[in-house]
Amino acid sequence: MGYAQLEELKKHGMYLSTPKGISMNPMLYEADSVAEIHAITRPPARYDVVMYIRGESQGVIHRVLYKKGDIYVINGDNCWQKEYVRQEQIYGIVTRFYRRGRWHEVTEPAYRLYSHIWADLFFIRRPILYIRDKLKSLKRKTQRKLSL
Repeated sequence: MGYAQLEELKKHGMYLSTPKGISMNPMLYEADSVAEIHAITRPPARYDVVMYIRGESQGVIHRVLYKKGDIYVINGDNCWQKEYVRQEQIYGIVTRFYRRGRWHEVTEPAYRLYSHIWADLFFIRRPILYIRDKLKSLKRKTQRKLSL
């Protein structure tokens, strides 16, 4: 999300975002998903998927794992790294998303179950995703050495 999209969010109070990358798989896929983001009107809660600005202007959509003091601990559903975000970095909350040909509300029981499992079992997911990423990295390094 760049400056133009952030201005759209500020001007109209909502923005439709097409995700880039794999960090929110399996909830959002780059090829077939859209997230409806509404400007923040309340403090984010655990399990919310929020849009925040990382660095100077990179917009990121990730899930709130928990709040510790005045810092939100946030993580992409397909990532093992935790991110630490201040309230003033958060600009929007995902209220619904389009995937596999239909819209899903974040209030749907199936989605609520998914978000609880994904956040509550982060301590199990994290080492599995870490090992997966390290194995992928080792495979790429090995392939590069073999191609030389």
